[in-house]
Amino acid sequence: MLLAACSTYNDTTQRIAQHITPYQITVVQGNFISREAVAKLQVGMPREHVRAVLGTPLLIDIFHPNQWDYIFYFKRGATEVVQRRHLAVYFERDQLSRWTGGEDLPSENELLAEIDGDRRANTRRKQSASARASSAESQ
Repeated sequence: MLLAACSTYNDTTQRIAQHITPYQITVVQGNFISREAVAKLQVGMPREHVRAVLGTPLLIDIFHPNQWDYIFYFKRGATEVVQRRHLAVYFERDQLSRWTGGEDLPSENELLAEIDGDRRANTRRKQSASARASSAESQ
């Protein structure tokens, strides 16, 4: 009798465990540079103004001190990287001369909506998993 109870417990535990997934965090790494921030850049701006507009660069290469790199990526849980962006700004005589990589940047609102949409999807998945687990327990 005791062994039969353990078997039922293990079966129920396995059914519930199939519906429970570990939490996987959304990772936002680097400097998010928005379309609005790049629109504020102007050729001839001093380095200090560029830093005020874009923030501190993620990379300043010691071999290329006149180039600042702003790198950003957005990753959901265990999935591949969803967004990857790279903005490089170039200086001549300590003034902004040009930049590359700012063509397809999202706005701040677009990125926030994407992150918020990810949270809503996770909430719906958790609710449906809990409903399935509850129905499995009641059976």
